[in-house]
Formats: sequence, structure tokens, C-alpha cells
Amino acid sequence: MSKILVAVDGSDAAIHAARKALELSADVTLATVVTPLFVPVEVAFDASAFQEEALKAAELLLANAAKELGKPALSRVCLQGSVAECIADYADAHHFDLIAVGSKGRGAVSRVLLGSNTDRLVHIAKKPVLVVR
Repeated sequence: MSKILVAVDGSDAAIHAARKALELSADVTLATVVTPLFVPVEVAFDASAFQEEALKAAELLLANAAKELGKPALSRVCLQGSVAECIADYADAHHFDLIAVGSKGRGAVSRVLLGSNTDRLVHIAKKPVLVVR
């Protein structure tokens, strides 16, 4: 494997996936996704400050993950949108050979064996997906 994209969300499973990716390749990129804050049109509320804070938190999450892996200079990307779709599209557009993810993330909703984002990613990604427990 030459290029691996690792989806991280702050969970232990994501760190395990990143460690496995680093065993397989030196060309690893950490990615996280910030989902947009939905505010109905009829509500007079500017969510931009909250979105900016979410992006800052995501950048910190990526930096902490790289530091925990002992690779503070590891390549990182922060995406915005739907988690599985963003990861799948980014991996395809940037010619990654593999996507590595943890089996369960930090989401409140999880399935019996896989987290819901991992499950969705496995089904929609054009690239192979390595699910690490």
C-alpha cells in the first residue's frame, strides 16, 4: 500500500486504525470531518461562529492524534460535510489506495458490529476500506 487515508474522530478505535495504517505505509494522511450545523431558514441565527469553533476543535483533534501516534508532522486534512461521503470522496479524488477506519467511533448511534459512519463508508467507498478493531 502506498497511500492510506485514516478517518479519525477522537476514538481509541480510530487511533488503532491509524497505528495499523502506519505499519502498512509511510504515506498516511489523517482526516476528520466536521458536519455542518443545520439551522432552519425560519430561525434567525448565525451559526458561523459555532462552525468556526468546530473547525478549530477538529484541527486540534487531528494534531492530538498525530502527536499520540508519535508523528506530529503527519499529513492531516479537515473536511466538511457528511462523514462517510466526505471520506470516500476525498480518498477517491486524491488517489488514496486504502481507507482505514476504526470499527466504532464516538457517535451516539452505533450498530451491533460497526459504527454507523464506518458501516456507511464500507458500502459507498470506491477504495478498499480497512476496518480495525
